[in-house]
Amino acid sequence: MSNNISANNKRIAKNTLALYFRTFITMIVGLYTGRVMLQALGVDNYGINSVVGGIVAMSSLITGTMSQAISRYLTVALGKGDKEQLKTMFSTSVNAQILMSIIAVIVLEIIGVWFLNTEANIPEGRMEAANWVLQCSIVSLVIGLVSSPYNAIIVAHERMNIYAYTSIVEAILKLGICFVIMAYGGDRLILLALLQVAVGLGMRLFYGWYCGRSFEEATYNPKVFDKGLMKEITVFSGWNMFGNTSWILNTQGVNMLINVFFGVVFNAAQGVANTISQCIDSFVTNFTVAFNPQITKLYASGDYDSCYRLVNRGSRFTWMLMMLFIVPVFIEADTLLSLWLVEVPDMASVFLRFALFNSLALKFSQPLFTLIHAHGNIKRYTIEASIGGFLIFPLTWIMYQCGYPVWCTYPIAIFVRFAIVAIRLNHLRRNTSFQWQVFVKETILPCVIMILFSFSLPLIGAYWWKETICRFFILVPISVVWTGAVCYVIGLTRGEKKMIIEQIKKRIHRL
Repeated sequence: MSNNISANNKRIAKNTLALYFRTFITMIVGLYTGRVMLQALGVDNYGINSVVGGIVAMSSLITGTMSQAISRYLTVALGKGDKEQLKTMFSTSVNAQILMSIIAVIVLEIIGVWFLNTEANIPEGRMEAANWVLQCSIVSLVIGLVSSPYNAIIVAHERMNIYAYTSIVEAILKLGICFVIMAYGGDRLILLALLQVAVGLGMRLFYGWYCGRSFEEATYNPKVFDKGLMKEITVFSGWNMFGNTSWILNTQGVNMLINVFFGVVFNAAQGVANTISQCIDSFVTNFTVAFNPQITKLYASGDYDSCYRLVNRGSRFTWMLMMLFIVPVFIEADTLLSLWLVEVPDMASVFLRFALFNSLALKFSQPLFTLIHAHGNIKRYTIEASIGGFLIFPLTWIMYQCGYPVWCTYPIAIFVRFAIVAIRLNHLRRNTSFQWQVFVKETILPCVIMILFSFSLPLIGAYWWKETICRFFILVPISVVWTGAVCYVIGLTRGEKKMIIEQIKKRIHRL
């Protein structure tokens, strides 16, 4: 048993390192891409791309939902070693995605076109370009849906190094798009939308080629159609999709509300804030992606104690990783944005600070969500979580109607995100042997103490030291070191500290 746990931990560490290497490169390229993109498009076009192209972000949630469902079933089948079931499952899942693509196109061509042309707040003379962005977003949605089974099978096989390489290539291609549109004399927004579709299609073709070459079960056969399996995956992902509908309303729906009440300038500010928060999210997502297959496999194999320990540790480590980024970025948000962008949209720093804590609330309990998926009984959980999640959109609409400021949506969202943590714990208490008291003691309590201490010293420094470039380059590393020290002292168990010290000693002896 100990050998298996050690092998699993090594696999997690290897996959995490591969994903972090990818993220470091893509983050640097992505931030520079955002700077060039805003400079090339201008604030208005950037805002239009953010609000209309948000359908691409919506599509990533839809494809992510299906990918999670398919990955869950593929991972369970891998854990059982059933190759025939894997082959049947893969072809069936591709057929399911094709069906969903047809339905999605019909719905978006009706609702999306109606909203854009009748309700959206688009600057005069830019409606044609906005419609181009919408149609390209729908094409990207179809590409993403069909790609989901291929992405899922890579995750199920834990080939995270492939994501590392392809994501770097994709980031470089997107940077190349920015330079192309800067040199273009026509409508840059339309060209951007078309080139983004081309990049998405290219990545889809590569994933299809790689999976077909590397995995025996990843050969699509349109004649293979298991109705029972199709129904099971559809019901599972359907309930998950119901939950993600609230997520879509709370992200793209709120983005639309900001557009209707305040205009594209504030969409641009939100887009800038989301770019940075998503870079931080990607670091943490890499960590959870590396953990997710192990959580599912341990649960499927019946090793519940190891599975629950991994969930507790994953949530705590996720919080600590987020804090290492959130503290310095929160303190120096204004200076960071002024160094990054040529033109900083109004309210961007306010949006950024709120977006950081929104991401923290969201990512913290991701391992709990993975455990719920591993268990498989998600109907009641989805209903309960969705009821809470659906509140963000109507409450934001009411607040905007009453004249409250544009940023008021974030406190609402943060409160709801943390409430959903309690819903997840209660669901696991009812349906599994997971002990929520242990989670509170070993995860939630240390995390609360860590965030209080992590902000203490940097906030004192920011209060007494006037905001300058010099302060930025001194206070940021101090914040990172201080937060890391707090996480080490409070966030790690004795065994984890001992393991880290032993690893450091090994590295020193090798030198």
